[in-house]
Amino acid sequence: MATGEGEYRAIGRLGAVIQNAGWMLGGKGIGALLSLVYLALATRSLGPEGFGAFALILGTGQAVMGFVTFQTWQVVVRYGVVHLHEGHRDRLDRLQSFCLALDVTSALAGILIAALVITLLGGHFGWTPELRRDSLIFCCVLLASITSTPIGILRLHDRFAIAATAETVTPVMRMVGALVAVLADAGIAGFLAAWAVAELVAAAFTWAAAVRVGGFTVRAGRGVLAENPGIRRFALLTNAGSSLTAVAKQVPTLLVGWIAGAGAAGGYRLAFQLSTALTKFSTTLSRAVFPELMRARAKSTREDVVGLFRRITMLAAAAGTIVMIFLFLLGEPVLYLVGGKHYVAVYPLLLLLGGAAVLDLVGVSFEPALFAAGRAGTALLLRLVMMVTLVGLLVALVPGMGPTGAAVAALVSSSVGLTLLGLAAWRALRIAPPAHPADYPEPDDANSAD
Repeated sequence: MATGEGEYRAIGRLGAVIQNAGWMLGGKGIGALLSLVYLALATRSLGPEGFGAFALILGTGQAVMGFVTFQTWQVVVRYGVVHLHEGHRDRLDRLQSFCLALDVTSALAGILIAALVITLLGGHFGWTPELRRDSLIFCCVLLASITSTPIGILRLHDRFAIAATAETVTPVMRMVGALVAVLADAGIAGFLAAWAVAELVAAAFTWAAAVRVGGFTVRAGRGVLAENPGIRRFALLTNAGSSLTAVAKQVPTLLVGWIAGAGAAGGYRLAFQLSTALTKFSTTLSRAVFPELMRARAKSTREDVVGLFRRITMLAAAAGTIVMIFLFLLGEPVLYLVGGKHYVAVYPLLLLLGGAAVLDLVGVSFEPALFAAGRAGTALLLRLVMMVTLVGLLVALVPGMGPTGAAVAALVSSSVGLTLLGLAAWRALRIAPPAHPADYPEPDDANSAD
């Protein structure tokens, strides 16, 4: 095979990655822009202490949801595609019913965990009984609005446009609800209600679209394990990965609030939220990278795969450089625009957290490469190492450095992840045999941090 031919194929696959990422960025891009609007409404309406308490409640609910939620959409797509292709409608219905049962079970478990966590944290954070009640109601609504299974149905039937539209419902409804909360001067309870209603409306829209597109009949789950070999291990593996991601995102805010107070937690949350826009891009690019790496492994030489991997990494590094320049030049004005003068002081946190997000962006192809090479267990193990590093540094640094310590911990954890995942991915792509796409899971969607 001529080198030029291999180069051409690698460049073509890189173009496919960029094109696919562009399509998927639609919903997430709109959501990221709208998040700036409703964040500005929340920070300016609630003030530093009020926004800090609101951020702690959001962090609690999202951490619990991320911890208990199974990535059932991946189960639907991975196993459902075979049943759909072979015309086994009854098996597909049983699979979807099994996934729905997982969602319901995780929601019920999450409600119990949320009640316990709010009881333990509420007193330390100084939440009033009314605020604890509102927090528990919010967590219950958040957990009842899990839409992983219907999203899987939409993706199974290639309805990515509808799925992207569903992703825009939540930020649109949040913005509308935030405007109502400001006009009504409803305080923290009003913003919690706005976020809760947004989740319910988005869930209803997603389920209605999924039923209309793919149909759904609830059936008993007998035989689902035999009809879908390895489904239990697959579900547990994806749950473990998403749980680690959720903890990594929410624990720093909660620990800052625990040690330094609600005001400090609000500042950290705002800086993290602004840097999350970068993380959303890297997550989307990750989902575009995975299928192209799989196709390259199945149809091209090892040299072509490594070439594609190298080009994606170089592209991500260039994008990360542009992002850091943007943060250095415009970070302070953006903080003032969104949060007002009270939050300009968190500019150093924004740079540190933005640096962590850029490192995640540079390594955007590393975890998908491990999945594509059949090293899902290695990817999970390295995520666990990153989590242990993060928690250890948080415990060591936050008591003395406050929010800055949490941001430093995030930056160091991302550096460790970039190094370990990069080395593992490079080695795996060079020695792993070709793999079939159905053999390994796709990388998780990151839990929303909005």
